[in-house]
Amino acid sequence: MPTAGWYPDPAGTPGRYRYWDGQAWSEATTTDPSASAVPPGPAAGPKRRWGPIVLIAAVLAAVVVILALIFGPGNGSSFQEAPVDTDSASPTTSQWDETSTPTPTPSADQSLARCPVTQVRDTTRQTSANTLRGGGLEVPRIPGWQSDSSFYLDWVSDLHTAVDDVYPGWISNESVGALNAVDGFTDIRQSAHQTMECFASSGYYIGYTGRKDLVDEQISVDGHQAWHMRSEVYVSMPSLPQVKGDTVDVIVVDTGNKDRLGLFISSVNIGDSSRMDKMSAAIAGLKVIG
Repeated sequence: MPTAGWYPDPAGTPGRYRYWDGQAWSEATTTDPSASAVPPGPAAGPKRRWGPIVLIAAVLAAVVVILALIFGPGNGSSFQEAPVDTDSASPTTSQWDETSTPTPTPSADQSLARCPVTQVRDTTRQTSANTLRGGGLEVPRIPGWQSDSSFYLDWVSDLHTAVDDVYPGWISNESVGALNAVDGFTDIRQSAHQTMECFASSGYYIGYTGRKDLVDEQISVDGHQAWHMRSEVYVSMPSLPQVKGDTVDVIVVDTGNKDRLGLFISSVNIGDSSRMDKMSAAIAGLKVIG
């Protein structure tokens, strides 16, 4: 586990550093770690399924950031200047780049897909303790699972999440939120693929070793067109040898709002049939609220 200090932000934003307090990522960021003081107080970073983070992840992230600064555009996010997405029959914007490979090639420890950092800050008011609302969607909250306002995904706005502890350092989650057109999310299929790629990479899973897609199909949610992906995301972590990874569901829904798509995303420990049955019941109750 690395010592406390400033490290390249695991979200992959060039030039941004996030403070690691020795146990977890904090909310403190900077563009100049040499001139930034140590943040006071305990870490307030998001609760994620990372487990103990090994130093090599920070080193790999640092290499990618340095190379992005050398070879990328002079300022701003390199994500905005990526080549047109050619890994799709109908590329949406120039912001996505699924065909290029970061240099150096990432090891089996971690995938390094570049994902946007949305600037949209809208939020949906929660009207019941029994549901989660966001992005024009509503899903039943699994009984006993706890709301977690610290859970975030950089490319998703209006994110609302319930989590359940599986092991120390490993959680299952169900979430709803919005994928915004200004970030390049306009097509349900492409957006589902992009979200799955981002969720299964960029530091969200430390010890990432690969992914197997189980479902990739168009569906209907509450009479609206949607795209469903289900994948097994595999990890290998000495600190959690009993964990093989997660079964991840991504459902992107055309809610009729031209500015955004609705997103449902969940993860359940591979082989956990009890939690998976509960998640399947929640997915069956997914609906559009506008």
